[in-house]
Amino acid sequence: MGTPRDHPSPYLTQTTRPRMFSRPWHRYAWAVVPLLSMSVLACLPFIVASYRRVVGWRITAVYTVLSATVLGFAIVQPQVNGWFAVVVWAFIITTVVHVLLLDPRKPQGK
Repeated sequence: MGTPRDHPSPYLTQTTRPRMFSRPWHRYAWAVVPLLSMSVLACLPFIVASYRRVVGWRITAVYTVLSATVLGFAIVQPQVNGWFAVVVWAFIITTVVHVLLLDPRKPQGK
């Protein structure tokens, strides 16, 4: 069987945090996706981040619903006032900033 000392405690083992970006330039490549798609594909980086266990499903669901709403408005093209454009641009900017902040930057060594 074995004693408790034979089995390491999960509290004493160090696990690495899941990473979204394996290379430094990936951060900026993913951040461009919402800008190029005008927020229709804003959920794509968060779907990948959820798959990699960087963010939870709730964040992914929020961005997916908001992206689907923007896509629905683009297809139906209802009469909207000027606030809709402001909200969409705020959504795009928020998405880009959130993607840039998904992984903490590595601390610079001295």
